[in-house]
Amino acid sequence: MIEADKPSLKRRAKRAVKLALRRFRHRPLRGAAMVRDLRAMGIKPGDLLLVHSSLSSLGYVSGGAGGVIDALAEALGPEGTLAMPTHSWDRVERGCREFDARRTPSCVGRITEVFRGLPGVVRSLHPTHSVAARGPLAEWLVADHQRSETPCGEGTPYARIMDRGGRVLLLGVTLHVNTCFHATEAMAGVPYLLCEEPEEFTLVDASGHRRTASILRHRKGIVRRFAQTEDLLVHEGIVRRGEVGPARSLLAEAGPMRDLVVAKLREDPGFLLAHPERDLPAAAPDRVAAGRA
Repeated sequence: MIEADKPSLKRRAKRAVKLALRRFRHRPLRGAAMVRDLRAMGIKPGDLLLVHSSLSSLGYVSGGAGGVIDALAEALGPEGTLAMPTHSWDRVERGCREFDARRTPSCVGRITEVFRGLPGVVRSLHPTHSVAARGPLAEWLVADHQRSETPCGEGTPYARIMDRGGRVLLLGVTLHVNTCFHATEAMAGVPYLLCEEPEEFTLVDASGHRRTASILRHRKGIVRRFAQTEDLLVHEGIVRRGEVGPARSLLAEAGPMRDLVVAKLREDPGFLLAHPERDLPAAAPDRVAAGRA
């Protein structure tokens, strides 16, 4: 564990203050209300669902992050599979080159961090863009992520969700955090996505087995316009808007989203870039043209 992973006293105090303020300002959001709102958005028992989330957007939730997870599980039923990103690119950016599926914390929200440690949850073995899942499709979903040529493209949990007719819930967040857009960038072979050379990582799986792997990382400093695609996707019937408690939320059909965005990227590789004139190379390297975006 690197020093920055240890929760500081200051961080714990800040979290306690935020929780107290939410309790003061909001009536408790209870599980039954969340389940009702999730079903009103269109989530059905048996769905394969990837959830990006913000706990603070929900106000004061009865049961905290665990209460949100319970509501999602109830909405999906025993035949559904719940998945969440459990990214750890923040550690990699600080120089860490070891990923432990059991211990490496998620940097993408409190709900994801609680979820990854629950009984029955399995986690993919990828140092920057891992996914945790629970349900009938969980083992299949996370298998061999570290063998994929890109963090989010073909052979990753994100691509499998798209292939299997899954859905993406953005719970109190916008499409700005939609990791599946990185999958479409990889599938379209955009030339700006990856670093030129892979890096060596030590990976520790759920049983404690250690191995090394060469991993291609996403390039830093590329500014996207993911959130600006919302109106288009709503117009095409791919994204539905709704609310869960006080949280404005979106539900996307993963396969149709992939098909539309990949087609747009093949027409215009800068479609998802905020600054295409800065970030789009004049010519794609051979490696990208061959599909290793």
